[in-house]
Amino acid sequence: MKNTILSSFFACLLGFGLIGCGGSGSSQGTGTLEVGITDAPVDNAQAVWIHFTAATLHGPDGNTTVEVLDPATGEVGRSIDLFQLRNGSWTGLFDEVVPAGHYSWIRLTLDLSQSYIQIDGQQYSLRCVSCENSGFRLNRSFNIDADGTLALMFDFDLQKSITESNSQTEYILRPTLRVIETDVSGDILGTIDPTLISELGGLLAGCRVYSFIGSDAQPDDVYIPMNMPVPADQNNPVTSARVIYGGAYLFYLSFLPEGDYTIALTCETNVDHADRDDVLVFSDPVNITVVAGEVSQADIN
Repeated sequence: MKNTILSSFFACLLGFGLIGCGGSGSSQGTGTLEVGITDAPVDNAQAVWIHFTAATLHGPDGNTTVEVLDPATGEVGRSIDLFQLRNGSWTGLFDEVVPAGHYSWIRLTLDLSQSYIQIDGQQYSLRCVSCENSGFRLNRSFNIDADGTLALMFDFDLQKSITESNSQTEYILRPTLRVIETDVSGDILGTIDPTLISELGGLLAGCRVYSFIGSDAQPDDVYIPMNMPVPADQNNPVTSARVIYGGAYLFYLSFLPEGDYTIALTCETNVDHADRDDVLVFSDPVNITVVAGEVSQADIN
């Protein structure tokens, strides 16, 4: 069932909505592109700092490069702790007037020397083979209307993006992002029956709600092999949300494109590694419809 009434616990997360319009991509004049960034969580980390320096947009006039600026200093380059951008929170990456028209991809440039993950109080460097030279490309097309504004949200899915390496000093970064037009997205706010927490493992830190495309979807683990295609029968979640306690067991799935989804709870995310096919125990799945601009309510009992 759908409900636009939010728990006060999450109300503060919804005061920052982006508004945008995709439009038909009129190629005369200019329009505004607003880009924010959010995060699907990764377990066992206290911080994940990524240093962004620029974004290159491939559009009607060829490549347009937008510098990412530090809002505090105005200088090029900004470090963002993605670990803080959960449960619907986000931060702006850039806001730029660009040529109107059709764009076929975006490339983000990172400075890995200023990026790291913190686990148990210790910092580990991040190695990204695919983005060391020219950044990593997001093959997502979009249109910007003349005198219009398009708002995009980049969901930097850390659970899918960061894996362990054989080194004792670094982790592997394989950037996995969803690009969502915020005006056609909605959210899911839900509660968890407390008995499920104990039945599925009892440790809140390992409990997370996974979302899958379509009704009656089969819940599955996160599996993105290192050097081979994702198996055809693998049903990776679209995104996930930690279960947190605020008088009740709550979860908040944000920036989902409008449509039908299946959600399910697992408390074994501490053994769900993106580079291997793991077997997880899930709760009974729940079907839910996401409506653009609304917060749908789904309770897992």
